[in-house]
Amino acid sequence: MTELNDPLTSLSAHLKAEGLLAPELTARGDMVVSTPEATTIVALTHSQGAAVTLAADRRASAGHRIVKDDMTKLFLADRFSAVGIAGAAGLGIEFARLFALELEHVEKIEGRTLSHEGKVRRLSLLVRAHLQLAMQGLAAVPLLAGFDTRTGTARLHTFDAMGGAYEERLCAAIGSGSDIARAVLDSQRSQAETTREDAHTLVLEALAAASRRDSATSGLRGEALPVLVDIDISGARFVSADRVRHSAEALA
Repeated sequence: MTELNDPLTSLSAHLKAEGLLAPELTARGDMVVSTPEATTIVALTHSQGAAVTLAADRRASAGHRIVKDDMTKLFLADRFSAVGIAGAAGLGIEFARLFALELEHVEKIEGRTLSHEGKVRRLSLLVRAHLQLAMQGLAAVPLLAGFDTRTGTARLHTFDAMGGAYEERLCAAIGSGSDIARAVLDSQRSQAETTREDAHTLVLEALAAASRRDSATSGLRGEALPVLVDIDISGARFVSADRVRHSAEALA
C-alpha cells in the first residue's frame, strides 16, 4: 500500500523535495499579522441523502474592516467534490488549490481517483502541516463536501486547526456566522423531503440569518450574491448566478 507521504503520490511532498515549494511562513516574536478572513460556509444534504449543496457568502474582513465584498470561498476539488474555506483567506485558498492539485496528481500517477476517505485524509494532512501557523493566529479550516461513488451518497466533513476530521450528518457550517447559520439548517431535518430547490433556498436563508447578527458575513443584497455549488451523481458544479439571484429575490 502506498504511503500518503510518498513523493510519488503526494504532489506537495514532491515539490518540497525538489525545492519547488516555497518554505512555510513563520511568525516571529510579537509581530501581529493582519490578514483577511473568510466567512461563512454552509452545506446541506438533500434528495434522500444523494446530493449536497454548499453556499458561501462573499465578504472578507480584517477586524472591523471589510477588505473584499466579492471573494470566492468555494472551490471545485475534482469531479465529485468541492471545498469551502473559512479563516485566514490566503491560507485557505492555498489549501484548496493544493488539495485540487494533489487529487489530480494522484489520479495521473495511480490511474484512479481517491476514495472520499482518501480525500479526507489528504486534506487533513494539509491542514495539520500548518499547525504552527494556526497556533500563532493564522488559522484556516476547510469544509469538504463530495459524492461518494462507492456508497451513492453525499458526504460532509469539517476539520479543526490540528487536522482533525469530523463527518457531519445532515448539514454543516464553518466560519464566524456558523452558529446562527447552523441553527437555521438544523430546522430542516428531513433529507428525504428536501429537494434541490428547497436546499438552495435554505442555505441562502441560513447565510441571510448569519449576516443579520455577524458583521463579517455578507447578506443577500447587492451585486455580490452568495456562491452555491451542487454535488450529486452527475458531479460537482457551480449554480448559475441567475438561479442564485432568483432564489435570493424570492427570499427577499
